[in-house]
Amino acid sequence: MSRESDGRGHLDCRGVLLSEAARIHAIPELQAIGAPRSELSHEAAVGPIAEETVEYLMTRGLTRDEAVATLVRGFLRIELPSLPVLVRQQLESVLAATAGRAL
Repeated sequence: MSRESDGRGHLDCRGVLLSEAARIHAIPELQAIGAPRSELSHEAAVGPIAEETVEYLMTRGLTRDEAVATLVRGFLRIELPSLPVLVRQQLESVLAATAGRAL
């Protein structure tokens, strides 16, 4: 049973570093004003692509660029069950183009 002073929130920040010069700076902020029994959480994951993972994909026949693009695309995958099919298709198209050009 929910009350007006209850609330839940979660903030998820993810980033992937594609070069030694890359930097990511994230400052998560969550506020529950007027909801004293709220439950708020956040998490962050930032890191480079593991070289051994790239090399593994290369042993399977991908070029270095294809391997990195595959990993970036997997990292960027957004699972939203209620997303309309047309929006999902457009998002997939943008992600595919972005991952390819990022290299």
